[in-house]
Amino acid sequence: MIKFFRNIRKKLAAENKASAYLRYAVGEILLVVIGILIAVQVNNWNEARKERIQEHLLVQSIISDLKMDTLMINQTLRILKEDTTQVFGFIKRMSDSKVTIDTLVQIARFEFDPRLHVSTTFTDNTFKSLLSTGSLNILDNWLQDELLQINEMHEANISRTRLNSGAYVSQVTAFARKYPLPDYGNISPDSKLADAIWQKVEFEELGVYLNALLSIRNVTNLYAINQLNEILNETNEFLIRINNHVNSLNS
Repeated sequence: MIKFFRNIRKKLAAENKASAYLRYAVGEILLVVIGILIAVQVNNWNEARKERIQEHLLVQSIISDLKMDTLMINQTLRILKEDTTQVFGFIKRMSDSKVTIDTLVQIARFEFDPRLHVSTTFTDNTFKSLLSTGSLNILDNWLQDELLQINEMHEANISRTRLNSGAYVSQVTAFARKYPLPDYGNISPDSKLADAIWQKVEFEELGVYLNALLSIRNVTNLYAINQLNEILNETNEFLIRINNHVNSLNS
């Protein structure tokens, strides 16, 4: 097309038809401008298409992360609830009017597991990648807000878990200085030395130490359960909203 206009321009210039030549020159310029505008529009369309594809991939990755979170949280909650039930069972036996030193020793020496199970792992690889690359703004504003809110809940849980776990470990350490605990780097509860130590325990003193240990274990578990339930509910609601968003785009 451009070659065609150029041939006409040369012919008119050769025939010295200035006005006609000027009209064709202007037409050629307009044609070039239109071509540039079309090229820019096509480029913009391609870039927008690339961004939509990238956003779709990111959303799918976020959905995958959220689903993994629900699995991990549910697993941690199941363990926590089982542990809390067992701790309440210990406390109930210790609260019985017929409790004896043998009951306390049986619980502390053979039944109580000092290991804590409040920590869970959050899958936030996509969110961290978006933050580190400065690509969070690729997503819609409401998606950004939801991700930031979920991340804040994760960080609050991690911080509180670290604090509560530290307090619990301090209590366990104080207990282990007097009584050998199973699975805590201590001597075997069935060893001769353990027999000698447990034979000399006093009812009231062991009761005080064991009660303090079970109490902080119980509080730590219950706090973790409440916090994880809140995160789980928010994650499930976010999954519903983001899936509805995807479905609306595909419809």
